[in-house]
Amino acid sequence: MGTWSQLSKEISETVQKVGESIVTIQAGAGTATGIVVDENTILTSAHAIAEETKIRAFQTPDEPVNLTMLGTDYGCDLALLSANGKIGAPARFAENPQLAVGDLVIAIARTRRGNLVASSGILSGLMGEWHTYRGKKIEAFIRPDLTLYRGFSGGALVGADQRIIGMNSAALRRGSPLVLPYATIQRVSSVLREKGYVPGPYLGLGLQPLEIPQSLKQKLNISEKAAALVVHVATSSPADEAGVMIGDVLLSIADHHFGEEQTSSILSRLAPGQKAGIMGLRGGQRFTADVVIGERPRARG
Repeated sequence: MGTWSQLSKEISETVQKVGESIVTIQAGAGTATGIVVDENTILTSAHAIAEETKIRAFQTPDEPVNLTMLGTDYGCDLALLSANGKIGAPARFAENPQLAVGDLVIAIARTRRGNLVASSGILSGLMGEWHTYRGKKIEAFIRPDLTLYRGFSGGALVGADQRIIGMNSAALRRGSPLVLPYATIQRVSSVLREKGYVPGPYLGLGLQPLEIPQSLKQKLNISEKAAALVVHVATSSPADEAGVMIGDVLLSIADHHFGEEQTSSILSRLAPGQKAGIMGLRGGQRFTADVVIGERPRARG
C-alpha cells in the first residue's frame, strides 16, 4: 500500500509542478492548452486556434493576458504566441529524453476555466524521424496510450523526471494522439520567431506517378520500377531555370528515388536553398540536371 500511495503522491506532485508552466488558451469561442516557453512566449496547437485574432491566456480567468501571434506551422500543428505580460513559469523540457515503450507518461492541460487536468498512460510507440500527412518532418515518432480530452491539444506530455517530453496534438494523425518532440519544437519555433511561418520547398513542377515499362528498363539498364512524369513546369521556377521540360520522366531528386518513396515525401525532404541533383529520362535517354530549391510562394488572402 505504501508503494502505491507514494507513486500516487509523486504523480500528483508532478502535475502540480509542471502545471505552473501550463495555461489555458482562449481563442474566440475555442479553448486549447498552451506551454509557457519563457516569460513572454507560449506555444500551442495551431489547429486549435485556427485564424483567430483575439487570443488570451490564463491560469485563472480573472488574470488573463493578451497574446499576439508570432507564427504558425499547420503542417506540424505548432503555433508560437507572444504574451504582453508574464504568465506562468518557464517550462523545463527534456532536451534528449531517454524513452522506451512502456514508460509511464502524463498529459497535462487546463480547462476553459483554467482548472488543471491530467491523463496518464504509457508510451505505446516510438520510432525515428517521420513525416506528417502534410509532408512536414517530425524528429521522432512518439505515441502515448492515453486519452487526450477536448482542449488537451497544445498541452504537455511529461516523463518520470518531471520534464516535458513534447507537446500533445490530436491533429498530427487522425484517431491517434501524437507528441511533437522538443527537437521539432525548438527547430520550428526558431523559424517562426524569425519569419512567422516555415518556408516550404518549391520546384515549380507538376508531377504524375508513372510505372516504367519492363522493356524500357531493360533497354536503359535501370532498376527503378516507378518514376514521375513532368506534366507542368512553372515559368521562371527553379525547375524551369534548371532546364526541366514537360514530358521528362524523373527517376530521382537529391538521391531520393520516386520508385521507393511517394512524390510528396520526396519533395518534403527538400529545403529552400538546397542544391539538388535530378536524374531522369528524356526522349528515351538519361539526363541529369542541378536545381536550387526555391521557397514555395505563400498564398495571398
